[in-house]
Amino acid sequence: MKIRSLIFIFFLISISSALTVDDVEKDVMCVCGCGKVLENCECATAERMRKEIGEMIAKGMTKEEIISELQATYGKEVLVNPPKEGVFLGLWYYPVAITIAGVSIVYVLLKRRGGKWYGDPDETINVDEEYLER
Repeated sequence: MKIRSLIFIFFLISISSALTVDDVEKDVMCVCGCGKVLENCECATAERMRKEIGEMIAKGMTKEEIISELQATYGKEVLVNPPKEGVFLGLWYYPVAITIAGVSIVYVLLKRRGGKWYGDPDETINVDEEYLER
């Protein structure tokens, strides 16, 4: 009786941990050019990729092996989170650099302004009154 219950428990564990297409498509981009994650794309290319992933799962490949195979086939652009190397390194650092540059430009412009862009309203009014008195 104990052996049957142990086998049943291992069977349930294996079923719950089985890899599905949904598990893989969250980490893969569609290669049709739409820029969507595979789980959100409904084009023919996405369906072909899902079928391809399903075949790899049927062969018994792990998630890491499937993603590596897709990367070898389609390139690093297929990854949702590209590696931090080469051209992809800029994807991680450009937003920070642009934000720092933008804040710096705004700071310099505000510092230069220093209240000199606008004249004192009292001086402007007084000049007009002196002109009218003549």
